[in-house]
Amino acid sequence: MNQRPRCTAIHEAGHALAFWWNGQPIARVSVRTRAEAAAGPMLDLRGTAHYVEGLVEADYLVPRPAFDAPGIAEYLPSMVEAIERDLLHCFAGPVAEAIYRHGRSDRLIRGSGRGDLSRGHELICLLPPRKLLDAESRAMARASCLVHRYWPAVGELADLLQERGTVEGESISALLCAISGESPTPLGNDLASLDS
Repeated sequence: MNQRPRCTAIHEAGHALAFWWNGQPIARVSVRTRAEAAAGPMLDLRGTAHYVEGLVEADYLVPRPAFDAPGIAEYLPSMVEAIERDLLHCFAGPVAEAIYRHGRSDRLIRGSGRGDLSRGHELICLLPPRKLLDAESRAMARASCLVHRYWPAVGELADLLQERGTVEGESISALLCAISGESPTPLGNDLASLDS
């Protein structure tokens, strides 16, 4: 009861990996024990309560997709890349957990990743109509490629999260840079490099 679940640590490490790969600053990542999660909500750095076992605190490129008009990226084409990068942020966590559990990502995302899926669907709704049909499957495939490519880093970060519970963003970035030998710049990695 006092251990932090490995699957949650892997899930949150997957999300953190995507933010790091996109060069997005990470404030902190937390993984709670089941007892901590059962005791009540976790407050993020802004004071917002979340009923979760783990949380990555980082800024998305599209902060509140539910408030944007459906299909808006048809008229603002520059939004497409931001949406697709945020989809990577959403789906990398459930995909990492699915890899760890040797399960199917599409099933897991409807379970422990349902919040991620909900945000993903909000983002997908913003895409131009021609991109809607395969947006989810493409984002999942990209997340899978990313997580597989950096799997040792995901495992190391999960170890750290299980040990400490909460890890500051600078420590996470330093760890991922040290393990990978890479130092991503903001939006510097090409999304197409994840297409197989």
